[in-house]
Amino acid sequence: MAGKRKFKTDHPDPVVRELEGIRQKLGFSQNRMAESLGIPFRTYQKWVYVDQKPRRGEAVLARAQALVSTNRVNCWEILRCGREPGGPNVAINGPCPATMDEAADGINNGTNGGRVCWAISGTFCGSEVDGSQATKLVSCMTCDFFSLVLQEEGQLNFKLLKPGQTFTQA
Repeated sequence: MAGKRKFKTDHPDPVVRELEGIRQKLGFSQNRMAESLGIPFRTYQKWVYVDQKPRRGEAVLARAQALVSTNRVNCWEILRCGREPGGPNVAINGPCPATMDEAADGINNGTNGGRVCWAISGTFCGSEVDGSQATKLVSCMTCDFFSLVLQEEGQLNFKLLKPGQTFTQA
């Protein structure tokens, strides 16, 4: 077909190469892939054809990988805080409470509190432990991982809090 552009298999950005590989594996059009990733179609096209690199490439790639996998990833697998059991930062900062919270196991299809970390006190946001529940929840709602879990679970199945937990403003 004349005028149809072909994806460059030697694309300079490895994230874009992997995104296109996942898209082709799923049999998605570029438009459907963009919708599934929650980004504008034109943005996706710019990544593929204009060599524009995706901002927050790792988060976008994690979303794409989640489309292929039925296994859900936990916060420590994406954010790489190193506070999971056996992780490199456990000796310095202790284990992350999300990795140890067995009461949260299965929430949002995660292991322990790995997919409801925003509702667990003592988890890191950035490189420091967040403060009050209200402050933490507001900052977590802007986190790429929070957005990923919400997208994967869908608004009807997504759990914001652990069972029995209530939101109280500071």
